[in-house]
Amino acid sequence: MRTRPSRCANRVTHRQFKDQQGKTWDVWQVHPAAAERRFSERRVREEERLDAAERRSGLERREGKLSRTPVAAEFAYGWLCFETEGEKRRLAPVPEGWDRADDETIEQWCCVAKPVVRRPSGASRGVEKHP
Repeated sequence: MRTRPSRCANRVTHRQFKDQQGKTWDVWQVHPAAAERRFSERRVREEERLDAAERRSGLERREGKLSRTPVAAEFAYGWLCFETEGEKRRLAPVPEGWDRADDETIEQWCCVAKPVVRRPSGASRGVEKHP
């Protein structure tokens, strides 16, 4: 099968290829949002403050709690997502020139990409649901 790239402003955003077993895979690059790349609390704890003044004023600025899960450090700067029926994989870091690579190379990357473990709907990382 011939690679069919989707182009947006001369950048490949999506590709498809057929592997040697005949499965059709979709491939695209994922860019995590800056908020998802945070690995630690950036605010200074109260006991570590050098001054007594509160820098923020007014009511809480956030209107609602977003349900975002921080990404693992290895995926902080993006990854390639490979998906076929019933299976998804991630490859990080994103290989240079992935958008110009031939199907054989893309398939090799797919083979070494990490399988994505699907969680039951509503499940959170590190939290067990008990009846």
